[in-house]
Amino acid sequence: MSDNNPQAEVQAVSCVPPSPSQFDLVLKDYGAVLKEESKKASADLDMQITRANTANEAACIERDINEKFARSVKEYNFLSNCVTVYTAQDLEGLTDTFTNVLKPKSNNAKTAFDGAVAAIKTVKQKVAQVSNLAVKLKDAVADSCNSEELKLIRECLSKGGPNKKNLEDSVQEFVNYAEQIVNQADDAAQAAVKVAGINAFINVDNLSALITAAKTDGGKLIADVDTNVKDSQKKYDDSRKPLGEALKALSTVSTEKNRAWNYKDAVAGVTKFVEEKNCNGNGCKKLDEISEEAENAYNSSNCGGCGGDEVQE
Repeated sequence: MSDNNPQAEVQAVSCVPPSPSQFDLVLKDYGAVLKEESKKASADLDMQITRANTANEAACIERDINEKFARSVKEYNFLSNCVTVYTAQDLEGLTDTFTNVLKPKSNNAKTAFDGAVAAIKTVKQKVAQVSNLAVKLKDAVADSCNSEELKLIRECLSKGGPNKKNLEDSVQEFVNYAEQIVNQADDAAQAAVKVAGINAFINVDNLSALITAAKTDGGKLIADVDTNVKDSQKKYDDSRKPLGEALKALSTVSTEKNRAWNYKDAVAGVTKFVEEKNCNGNGCKKLDEISEEAENAYNSSNCGGCGGDEVQE
């Protein structure tokens, strides 16, 4: 074979990047992925917002319950410290006053009253006798059968000095005086009856029953307030646990909501970059440099035959 055989002609290979470039195609594919990711990010954010709102409402309910129990504790503590304590003291003081003051004085008053009534009765009986005797004396003066005795009485009266009175006038004056005494005794008896009625109206024994009832009812009030103080305090303490759990849950979902929000914003930012291809930002220069390096590598001799090299058979 002759060494002068002609060599095969080698065609030049074009190194101009295709349009759209590989970078554009990558961005296009990445843009399609980002659209789906953006939908997922938006859906996740909506879900996290809903969860956050629900958790916030739950925390508000638990907080409201806790505050109501706190007010209940405060109110019952006020009743206990400012009402039932003094009520207990007042009831003890009322009992002591009744036992040591009212009851003894009532007994003394009753004894004195009974004695006064008895004395009035005795006086009235004696005054009635005097009145009867006075009437008999008046009748005797008018009785002629007693003329000798009356004559002696008149003689004694005639010796009575300048203020002497005749027998008839003296007897009539005595009768009038006896009637006045009887009337006074009747008035005293009526007053005694009125006092007895008042004493019956304010009967100390009835007052004793009222004091006993008041002490019983007061004891029930004190016990009820004490029970409610303990019950409301327990409910307040018990409400703190679900409130704490609700606040923890709210904190957790709030963090997840913020994470979802930041992720959605990040996906939106990357999507905007992919759509606009705006590499003016500092962060995009590095991506532009990488793209430029890739293009330079595409135009190098690694493409094979670029720069007039021949391919040997």
